Amino acid sequence: MGKILKSAASLLTGVALAVSVSATAELPASAATTCSASFVHYRTIRPGSRGADARAVECLLRNAGFPATVNGSYSAWDGRQMGRFRHSVGMTAMAPGGPRAWAALLSRGSAPNLRPGSRGADVLRLQRSLHSLGWTGVWLTGRYDARTVQAVKMVQLWRRQPATGASTVSLWRGLQTGRIATAPVVTKAVRTAAARRAAARRTTRGAKALAFARKQVGDRYAYGATGPNAWDCSGLTGGSWRAAGVRIPRTSQAQFRFGRKVSKANLRPGDLVFFYRGITHVAIYAGNGKVIHASRPGKPVGYLPMKYMPYQGARRPG
Repeated sequence: MGKILKSAASLLTGVALAVSVSATAELPASAATTCSASFVHYRTIRPGSRGADARAVECLLRNAGFPATVNGSYSAWDGRQMGRFRHSVGMTAMAPGGPRAWAALLSRGSAPNLRPGSRGADVLRLQRSLHSLGWTGVWLTGRYDARTVQAVKMVQLWRRQPATGASTVSLWRGLQTGRIATAPVVTKAVRTAAARRAAARRTTRGAKALAFARKQVGDRYAYGATGPNAWDCSGLTGGSWRAAGVRIPRTSQAQFRFGRKVSKANLRPGDLVFFYRGITHVAIYAGNGKVIHASRPGKPVGYLPMKYMPYQGARRPG
């Protein structure tokens, strides 16, 4: 495990505080961990940049086989070496070294399969790469801890791969070729995809609930009935959502407090729609401003336009 050293960068250059990590274990010749390159923040390095992080980029480029000048002053010459390095791994040949270039340089080397509990220089190499991409919650400890696992899982989800949390050859190659986006981009994409999947599940469940309710059209009304051939209003809605795999409370008043509140303008098929003061009636939204409901004795389960009953609100179970 690496020994952690803390140092303040020169005030004259305005470089932010950096935390240097030097691995004490013997490192593979191809590993990028031989340079002192651990920082609180990995800024974009471009011609004219100076300081510890500029020196780290120069060192990493030199170790990768590109003759940068390792003096802490990133020159146009160093920018050309960065362009050559970027081109060599399949990135656009540009002089600045941003997050993806940092990650490619820091992760360069072998592609070991690491997992929770792993320790050493390769873990540190992975942590530095993730940190440079904006995963600031990943600590540069050389221990494959829960923070590292969570970041790896998010990247795997973004790449549509099994979220095992263990580093794979695919993950390493993504880092080494600049194919992994920054943490904010990854996080937003993963959350958006999860929200879409959740919405799809809700839509599917709502469709199942509505399909069940449609099959009950024509059944008789009976107070307190929950099927299979007779229903009261909340018995019908409860049975419909139970058929969709979601158990909801028994009464209309309790159902009014269940699930997610939705506006009238955003109703979807299968939503629970409530009527009358005191929430004494509930129905299943069927689309086009209509509901399916079990209304009263002597009247079978059927469709009715919502406008004929005093609307009180709607909920979306599941």
